[in-house]
Amino acid sequence: MRRKPVQLLSVNNTASIPKNRDQLGCILAGKEIKVLTKNSEKLIRGLSLRKNRKKSGLFVAEGLKLVRDFLSAGTRVENIYTTDPECQEIQGLTTILITEAEMKRITFLEHASPVLAVLHQRESSLADFAHAPMILLLDRVQDPGNVGTLLRTALWYGVEHVALVVGSADPWSPKVVQASMSALAFSKVLLLEEEQWTRMASQEGFSWAIADMNGTEARTFVWQPKQILVLGNEGQGPSATLRALGPAITLPGDASRMESLNVAVSGATLLYEYACAGKP
Repeated sequence: MRRKPVQLLSVNNTASIPKNRDQLGCILAGKEIKVLTKNSEKLIRGLSLRKNRKKSGLFVAEGLKLVRDFLSAGTRVENIYTTDPECQEIQGLTTILITEAEMKRITFLEHASPVLAVLHQRESSLADFAHAPMILLLDRVQDPGNVGTLLRTALWYGVEHVALVVGSADPWSPKVVQASMSALAFSKVLLLEEEQWTRMASQEGFSWAIADMNGTEARTFVWQPKQILVLGNEGQGPSATLRALGPAITLPGDASRMESLNVAVSGATLLYEYACAGKP
């Protein structure tokens, strides 16, 4: 019996040749070999925009420790990319090995890390906050660095619930994720309208503490079993609605030489006072 001749791919058989890297990626994926496709690169770069993060439910974390922390917290993974052959598996998950040039195209850092992960945002609800002993509420705090630092500081002092009022920086933005230093992996965060937070607080019996220049000094403030500490916008402070809920809490200082402290510094100091006071 005569065998059929083997068909070789000729240079003229262009229909069989992948025309771009995306097609090549599909073919390689079918063989369990993954690459950074143009579509993937576009998706990652698009996560710099709030609307794309909201639509996709994804966010980016960079750095081996940060990625490991999110994985340890049970965060769902979309893809993990690395330039380090020794990191082709992280906590049992296969990574996608890419070049340093490719990593530079998708990183949000000034100096690219060897590991970048695209992860799914963890969803929280008002029900998750209803029985918290302490909630840190950020009222239109807009600087990502401040939000990230406050997330990190809150968790350090045992405050796991961080509420954000619409107008605040997105907690899932690359800058906040990096500044939070893994705090997002272990905290509950939720961004809602001011009215939704005040309604929940009233229904669940929370007391308020509004950070303000004029108020009870933090060292003598009486913390309640269910407390919400409000830190206001960097330039305007808390809204009039939140101020009216009072009481105000303040830090002693020399206001004659300096108008106010940075919101992240103020928040850190107030959280320290709360921790030192012990649980009500």
